[in-house]
Amino acid sequence: MAEDLKAPKITVIMPVYNGEKYLKEAINSILNQTYTDFELLLINDASTDDTERIINSYKDHRIIYIKNEINLGLIKTLNKGLDLARGEFIARMDADDIALPARFEKQVSVLQNNPEIGVCGTWFTPLIDGLKKKTIQHPQDSESIKIHLLGYCTMGHPTIMLRKKVISNLRYDNDYQAAEDYELWTRLSRITKLYNIQESLLQYRFHDTNISVLENSIQSENTRKIIGNQLKYLGLDDSSSNIRFCEILFSSLYINHFDEEEFRKLVIFVNDLESNNKQKKFYNEDKFTKILTERLLKVLNKTEKKNLSLLSFIFRNRKEILIKRGILSNIKMLAKIILKK
Repeated sequence: MAEDLKAPKITVIMPVYNGEKYLKEAINSILNQTYTDFELLLINDASTDDTERIINSYKDHRIIYIKNEINLGLIKTLNKGLDLARGEFIARMDADDIALPARFEKQVSVLQNNPEIGVCGTWFTPLIDGLKKKTIQHPQDSESIKIHLLGYCTMGHPTIMLRKKVISNLRYDNDYQAAEDYELWTRLSRITKLYNIQESLLQYRFHDTNISVLENSIQSENTRKIIGNQLKYLGLDDSSSNIRFCEILFSSLYINHFDEEEFRKLVIFVNDLESNNKQKKFYNEDKFTKILTERLLKVLNKTEKKNLSLLSFIFRNRKEILIKRGILSNIKMLAKIILKK
């Protein structure tokens, strides 16, 4: 009896809504983990398909079945799971993904050996029509993850394992539908360190009923709001132009071409970012500057109609871009500008 009351090391939260198609694969991938000290909270959010029968077909004592009498939606269901979790660590899992067998073992190892880390994610591999695609790679160390959160969500939600004591009373915010995880990571980044294992330990299934597909416009809107919140945290304006500049600087947004006047505005925005961060002391200054300089250089290379006035502006404001670009590249750029005159 005492053994039954003992809290497991991990609580796995898996919400399910009409998930009959892929549910067995998802459950089996958890039950077959090499690390076995966990409870699996299967929270049925008032499904109308065969979800309940599938869950009840399992006899594994680690499964705890919870049924919402009415449909609460994903965010409230996730928060219900957080309230019920007994484990020292809390792992997320979606009902249509596949966790690789060593996922929990590797994440527990990271958290046990690094008490300063409160949230541990992994890379993940998209699965489309049963075919594996290019692995989604996110930054590894906490500072890089935190800095790039200014442009996009740098941790895969269904790959996450976090410390229960770190999340404490924090919960997903219902105002950030389809981006609730991204918003939570930005808050957690202010109180703990984040980490991504540089290995794909989950297969993320893409299909027509993914939230990112069904709620794409809401997700995009809330993503911009989250970026704006981070700007306000630094004491900067959350204008649409500043949010766009963050996406340019900190995400993998492809830049085909850039306007010379807009590049000047981008440089001024970067200077404001650095200045406010020096006062706030939120991001590591050296790392922040390094990432910003590298990205500005890439944008400069895509900037059209470069002229002597622009070069003078860069030299006065961000001469490190020209230094990083190299003497030969600068000579070639200068020659092109002169020859166009």
